[in-house]
Amino acid sequence: MGRKLALLIANYTYEDEGLRRLTAPAHDAQALAEVLRDPDIAGFDDVTVLVDEPHYRISQVLGEFCKDRHHDDLILLYFTGHGLKDDEGELHLATADTRRDNLLVTSLHAGLIDRVMTACMSRRQVLILDCCYSGAFPAARLASKGDSDVRALDKFHGRGRTVLTASDATQYSFEGDRVNGSAPQSVFTRHLVQGLRDGGADLDGDGDITLDELYSYVHDRVVAELPQQRPKKQENVEGRIVIARNVNWALPTQIQLALSSPIAMARLGAVEPLAHLRRYGNATVRHRAEEELRRLTEDDSRSVSRAATTQLGDRPAVEAPAPPVPAPTPAPVKAVPAPAPTPAPATAVPPLTPTPSSAKAVPPPPAPGTRLWSFQTDHCVRSTPTVVDGVVYVGDDGGSLHAVDAATGERRWSRALDAGPVRSTPAVHGDLVYATAGRTLYATDKGTGQGRWDFAEGRVGVSTTVGVVADRLCVGNSGTLYMLNAEHGTEHWHFSVGMTTLQWVALDGPSAILGNKGNHVYALDAHARRKKWGTRVVNSPVSGPSALSDGTLYVGNQRGELHALDTSNGQRKWRHDTGSAIRSAPTVADGTVYVGNDDERLYALDAATGKVKWRFTAMGPVRTTPAVTGTTVHFGSDDGSVYAVDTVSGRERWRFPTGGPVVSSPAVVDGVLYVGSDDTRLHAIVAAD
Repeated sequence: MGRKLALLIANYTYEDEGLRRLTAPAHDAQALAEVLRDPDIAGFDDVTVLVDEPHYRISQVLGEFCKDRHHDDLILLYFTGHGLKDDEGELHLATADTRRDNLLVTSLHAGLIDRVMTACMSRRQVLILDCCYSGAFPAARLASKGDSDVRALDKFHGRGRTVLTASDATQYSFEGDRVNGSAPQSVFTRHLVQGLRDGGADLDGDGDITLDELYSYVHDRVVAELPQQRPKKQENVEGRIVIARNVNWALPTQIQLALSSPIAMARLGAVEPLAHLRRYGNATVRHRAEEELRRLTEDDSRSVSRAATTQLGDRPAVEAPAPPVPAPTPAPVKAVPAPAPTPAPATAVPPLTPTPSSAKAVPPPPAPGTRLWSFQTDHCVRSTPTVVDGVVYVGDDGGSLHAVDAATGERRWSRALDAGPVRSTPAVHGDLVYATAGRTLYATDKGTGQGRWDFAEGRVGVSTTVGVVADRLCVGNSGTLYMLNAEHGTEHWHFSVGMTTLQWVALDGPSAILGNKGNHVYALDAHARRKKWGTRVVNSPVSGPSALSDGTLYVGNQRGELHALDTSNGQRKWRHDTGSAIRSAPTVADGTVYVGNDDERLYALDAATGKVKWRFTAMGPVRTTPAVTGTTVHFGSDDGSVYAVDTVSGRERWRFPTGGPVVSSPAVVDGVLYVGSDDTRLHAIVAAD
């Protein structure tokens, strides 16, 4: 592991009279330094604090701070003070000697900070800005030449970097020497310190506080206290960044209640969450989870002891200091023959052992949220399953396409495409199943798993969605839409809409609607082969085809905005800002749009107006397309759980924990939910209301 280093820059006093008239942030940089230095909390190797220093001194220390770092070093740069804007709309961070009439040479320019951090070798960089960013102009001017605000996140971008900002809106402005508005108090840093110090930012209860969790924790508390202040986040990193440990970690209350319950089914429900903590928690959490699982191997319920024994079947995740649990306990369980007259699938949920008072001739149906079976692959499953005629088709990140029996979870066949991860949603037409991977569209015999034909054009990947209409296929490649014969893969025609790679294709009657990786959405007349309209959606449209309903396309972007577009002309009907990146397609059902975002929320919006009906908070980013059946909306989260939420009240009905982040969007067919997980499994879960 690399070193953990922090540079905290705080400016409270200013030579410029105008800046002195602003309300200064609270002196809490030292409080942040204390929690970062604390070996039991964050354990940073070195924390440097600069208070009220001139710009040239800060620039010098910043250069030394970012120099000679290693790839795996974690560097944290924090600034609290005032943010100012020049005539060109550029952001400057105010220092003790900053003058508003000479910003260029008396302040820290955002571009300088960006260049210094870009030159740094560390690929684990955190930049935290607790300041106002816009509306501050040179004293000699009465109006701005630029926009009315500065998007701070647009100024700081780089590989391996995460940026957290206290706000992204205008807070104050100057007109000559008169100050309009005031700088906000530093509630952002106060909640930042609190979440680290008391462990409240450990939202998933795994004992570690990641940067994503810390941001979500602070965001919710800042907005609750100051609704006009909206923290923001931008990241370009691989994997998660752990900032601190939860020093007050305890076994989650719901698990404690389940373990102490006299009901065997409740204790059985604790096994999966404990196994998840044992697999993904830190050393303290893994040790406690393993202790509880070993205790459950001696449970008087055979279904509970068998489930716990199964979870402990591999070598221990953490060496326990206590003597190992005696072996004789689980032995009789393995020797007991299955009492059911009909054999169940190998991975099915163990049948309950009825007590004399509750025994019935016909066992009750499994409750919603109960696992029916799971299918093991060798790689993460991020493809959205497709279920047709009792067969589930799904891809994995190892480049394979699988056909699985929907009733039993048994493999029908698997085909190795060997072209990169298969994350597309398989499409089925006739006797063929279609999936994209890398630069190629593959057609596979749905009965045998044998390849029929492949289609590859261009130098970049094909779209992750495939449109099927009559006997033809629509697929994007580079900036071109191709119409293919569904049976043979031969090209009927193609139409170019630009140079940017197409992400998705949606069919709306005779129109094919396309979204690219840039920031455009197009509509083509599939019969006349001409473009009907094109519209620009800032910050990359990322939503997919499931968001088409009644002449409206719902598309999100990385800024967190959901746009409702008229499919006849591309004009925007309404826009709603969720506050954080939308990375998956919305779903529309019964006049409501459901969409998730990186703020760990699922939103229910009025499809006609975009007004919020309710919002539900998960414990990780929501990057899946929701599935609605009856009065329940289902979705997965990076916290590893599949959620079922009431569509009217927005309250949780049940959740199912998997062993890894859920990026695969769920599919619900005949009361069963099918979903993949980064735990390398495809799960079948009871989903009926």
